[in-house]
Amino acid sequence: MTAAPDTAQGPVVVDAYATGLLATTVTALPDGGHHWLRRPGARAPEPFAPLTPRLRALVERTSPGPGTRLLVGAPAPDGARTYAAPGPYSVAHWLIAGGGPHAVPGGPRALHDALREVGALLAALHARPVPAEARRPARAAVRLHAWLSGRTTAGGAVAADLLDGAAVGPLRAWAAEAARPATGHVLSHGAPSLGSLVPGAAGDAAAVLLTGEDLCAAPAHVDLGWIAGELAEFRWLLGAAGDPRDWQQPLDALLDGYGADSAPARDGCLRGAALRIALHAHDTAAYVPDGADTARLYGVLATTLTEGASA
Repeated sequence: MTAAPDTAQGPVVVDAYATGLLATTVTALPDGGHHWLRRPGARAPEPFAPLTPRLRALVERTSPGPGTRLLVGAPAPDGARTYAAPGPYSVAHWLIAGGGPHAVPGGPRALHDALREVGALLAALHARPVPAEARRPARAAVRLHAWLSGRTTAGGAVAADLLDGAAVGPLRAWAAEAARPATGHVLSHGAPSLGSLVPGAAGDAAAVLLTGEDLCAAPAHVDLGWIAGELAEFRWLLGAAGDPRDWQQPLDALLDGYGADSAPARDGCLRGAALRIALHAHDTAAYVPDGADTARLYGVLATTLTEGASA
């Protein structure tokens, strides 16, 4: 258990971490809240997506509360965003530090509830008309498609270095679909992540999903697949010795909240999950020091997910 910081003398930095893609600093405040500062990393290929007042208001109307909310950041110097969040650590942090869903504040039930509400929030966001200022592709999809198409490398690695050759073609086609304009695209979060889902430290406050850095137009399954892929990743890394239901139930809660109970929706979600892990292979190789070996492991998982999505 992480010790509570002493904030009697003012704000205290409780966590700070960075890759070449993203830097985050979390500060505990005397009133019990937490200030999250996120900025593009030193080697990030693009800044955060612009956030107009109209787009901010649209997202806030989509997430009136109570319960889990889409929390839109405020602009800060050097292209950063700040957020007033209920806790100091993300769901991803709790999963890694504690070894599974039981470690999330409030336990598995709180995680299921939060992910069910995230699913409902994404469904509500996707139902909104796409404003003109959000008619852009997801930054992640553009980055991934460039790599899969051979226009960039990841730390010197081409896609075939990290992925099975048979997986590259389907992934490239799915990334192209996400990276180009299409009439069927929806208003999307762009990169919903367990690393940006922040619960209250004691499990007694509604979670927030940090939102606004990647708002875009994309296929609906990209948002769902981003979280589904991360759940698959954590199950793969942490859950081999545990009950498989510990990882299936959070995914079921997400899809239940979204209403994605049809076979096409679940198939699309699996494609999105494969894309998410392929991107994680790329980003680990490109932006994490000495990340090449870990990137190859992510490549194995991405290939497995691609095979399942292609079946």
